[in-house]
Amino acid sequence: MKEENIIRRKEHFASLYLIYGKLLSRKTAKRMESFYLDDLSLSEIALNEGVSRSAVQQAIKDGEKELERYEEKVGVLKKTKRLEDLLDRLGKEEDDTKRKSLLKEAKGVLDNGI
Repeated sequence: MKEENIIRRKEHFASLYLIYGKLLSRKTAKRMESFYLDDLSLSEIALNEGVSRSAVQQAIKDGEKELERYEEKVGVLKKTKRLEDLLDRLGKEEDDTKRKSLLKEAKGVLDNGI
């Protein structure tokens, strides 16, 4: 996996963790926080917790699947990114008609819940 993809993956799961992390078990949440937010290696987490590296790796893999399921059902991250894109475009748009259209689209995203 290229370094750029690794960074994107870590950013993706860090974002999902910040949104849905409280829904994970305490142990899984702690391990994911250490890995994605504190940037500790699997070995460092395992050493800190007195468990095997594979136990940490499995917990993180399971946590990732769980976070993806939450995002698939609720879609907070997807909607947030969509709103950020619309707001960026709105800030650059000078045509009032297009600005109104972008505002209406952003309102539609909000009306469908975040």
